[in-house]
Amino acid sequence: MIEILTAISEILTAIRDYFLGHYTKLLYFIVILLVGYVLISLINKYVAHFFNKVDFDRTLELFIEKTVKIFLWIIFLIVVLSNLGFNVTGFVAGLGALGIIIGFATKDVLSNLAAGIFILINKPFRIRETIEVVKITGVVKEIGMSSCIIITKEKEVVTIPNSKIWGSPIKNLSRLKKKK
Repeated sequence: MIEILTAISEILTAIRDYFLGHYTKLLYFIVILLVGYVLISLINKYVAHFFNKVDFDRTLELFIEKTVKIFLWIIFLIVVLSNLGFNVTGFVAGLGALGIIIGFATKDVLSNLAAGIFILINKPFRIRETIEVVKITGVVKEIGMSSCIIITKEKEVVTIPNSKIWGSPIKNLSRLKKKK
């Protein structure tokens, strides 16, 4: 029992000595982390304010806001860790390799995501409009980042991947009626 208490005491002493020897780096890290948090929050508020002024789809706005936030945090952490003396070269290379692996593994998902972004930006159709795409005619119920949901005349719910929609001719029958 005394041996266990001695071992615990030695571990706690080692931890205390480490913190006492490196408290300036830890303090520096905490201050930089707080400053980074404030800066990233301000940038996020600016991006949200920008989207309040333009007419983008809310789904696309939220996606861009989250992407910007994640990207800024990754860049910020790399800069902070490199300034604290960590070798981040391997980490950055690992992120690059991970990006390539994820890209190949999710190419269909990324294709649908990109097509969803194009649909939301270009607005070839909107919710509640009647469209004909990939030989399916119906009313658009939902436009998502990866697929769209269409309700046919037969009351069938059809989910179509965005890459199929964007890669095909889109007939917006509601807009044709409005022009007449």
